[in-house]
Amino acid sequence: MGHAAPASGRPRSRRLMCGLAGLIRYDGDARMHTDRVIAMRDRLRHRGPDGSGLWHDPCAVLGHTLLALVDPANSAQPMRSADNRYALVYNGEIYNHDALRTELSKAWRFQSRSDSEVVLAAYATWGEACLARFNGMFAFFVWDTERRQGFAARDRLGIKPFVYAEQSDEFIFASEAKALLPAMHARPHANIEAVTEYLVAPYFSGVAAPMFVGMNYLPPGHALRITAEGVRVWQWAIEGEATASPGSWKETADHLRVRLGEAVRRTLVADAPVGLFLSGGLDSTLIGALATQAGATPESFTIAFAEHDRYDYAASLIVDSDDQPFAESASTHLRLPRTDVRPSRDDFGKSLREVASQNDALPAWEQELAQHHLARTAGTRMKAVMVGDAADETHFGYHFLLDPHATSDPLHVLQRLTGDPYLRPGLLARPLEYFGAAYRALAQDAGHEWATVGGRLRATQWLVRHRWLQRLLHNGDIHCMAHGVEARVPFGDTALLDLAVSIAPEDALRHGVEKAMLREAARGLVPEAIRRRRKSALPKDQGAGEHVRQHAHETLRDHGDSVAVVMDVPRLLRRCADPRPLDEHERAVMFRASALAHWATLHDVSFA
Repeated sequence: MGHAAPASGRPRSRRLMCGLAGLIRYDGDARMHTDRVIAMRDRLRHRGPDGSGLWHDPCAVLGHTLLALVDPANSAQPMRSADNRYALVYNGEIYNHDALRTELSKAWRFQSRSDSEVVLAAYATWGEACLARFNGMFAFFVWDTERRQGFAARDRLGIKPFVYAEQSDEFIFASEAKALLPAMHARPHANIEAVTEYLVAPYFSGVAAPMFVGMNYLPPGHALRITAEGVRVWQWAIEGEATASPGSWKETADHLRVRLGEAVRRTLVADAPVGLFLSGGLDSTLIGALATQAGATPESFTIAFAEHDRYDYAASLIVDSDDQPFAESASTHLRLPRTDVRPSRDDFGKSLREVASQNDALPAWEQELAQHHLARTAGTRMKAVMVGDAADETHFGYHFLLDPHATSDPLHVLQRLTGDPYLRPGLLARPLEYFGAAYRALAQDAGHEWATVGGRLRATQWLVRHRWLQRLLHNGDIHCMAHGVEARVPFGDTALLDLAVSIAPEDALRHGVEKAMLREAARGLVPEAIRRRRKSALPKDQGAGEHVRQHAHETLRDHGDSVAVVMDVPRLLRRCADPRPLDEHERAVMFRASALAHWATLHDVSFA
């Protein structure tokens, strides 16, 4: 199945980011469509600016964009098995690839040190059972030339993306929804249900289905097989639910600390420096502390909007306090170099247009501008950063989980976070109630009920894990990759997730403190003020409210027709013309209206 392995001293080859694209046809003429795959691949150039590859046979065309810091020739994709049976395109990092390589080398003679070849060898050896052996983040597609069938899979949390479409005579896929557009048979049409959810319930939107009609996301922890008979999708990662923690309070906290430390060490492995997005919150500071224990001193990046220290955060929906003093304390305590990223308020409109062009799931909240600026700065210095994403969603980190009213129905969470969405009259009666009922049904279909207090808590946490987290991970991937930076997620480590899911909610929320077990694991590692700090989301520019209003006024005046099918543009324009300051909900609506108009104009989207 292979050839001689390279010398053991050869440097490790890593792809810190990649883009996938492909087309499958069973008429034998796939190679006649290589130009369409090239067009899809070119839409993903930002995900891999150092190289690109293309491969085809009568039924499949595969494309790939590559970033390789070492040994790019042996990292090139699409990657073929030595017997030419399998062709692979892959995006991600398999953190335990060295151990898997040792096991697989008994039958597979490796050509490279890349983890992409480990994925190829694992699938060729174990088939779909390989997925349970991977610890990491991944999305990949393997074409079997002998059986004329394809196999795709996505990691357990969905950190790496995979989007596909079934058209009348073919199957196409890519890393991003907008990359499919050049290969679609029709002009882009908006998925009205998905767009409406974006306007009404942005925190839960953009992950069930793409914003374009005719496309599908492969869900996290799912696999897909395509044959001449059609497409089959199934869930490969099945997780249980804790009723009791696996040990005593202290034992579990100690295990949590150890596993997170191992996860951080795994995410530090690279042939180039790995940075850190440091907010001064518990999660990012704990990652920084464990990185220093592992002997690393990652450069950290903190957003610092103008006059950030002058604003009262009490009115904010999801930002609890100013990050800056906590980030300064964390970096000083851990002796980490830190860069304060200071965006110019005058660039608000330009930055929003850029973010709307990057995020094909539509920018859900203003904090995405902070991600944009952080990633752009980090991208000038490094190709990977560690982020604290997934900590709150897997360790019970949200305040509303402690509120019996909020957890008694998904509607109450929506009412807490969103206001009037300014929908077009007649589009949807009682929109919050509509989506609240939809989310309740989703959790019930997954086996959750609201009959007891404990059941309500678990049901709400399930929604946070399976909808809110998916949006956060999508945003992290899309904005970092847009600037050539891979977001590495230590809290998504498989071994750590296995422990997190075993911790009972009552322990995770002990004494009425969110994320209590993780806070205990952090004891002595981070400054006490940070260990006790309440959850505070990535900030937005508190002083940019007038810029949001003015930009919305200009955008809707010039491009309002593009969104009038779903939004009440005349009422929005009247509010834009009103000089009264926007409240938090109105400001959020103006931001999303502008983002939607930019997205629709950029992609020439029809709402008909």
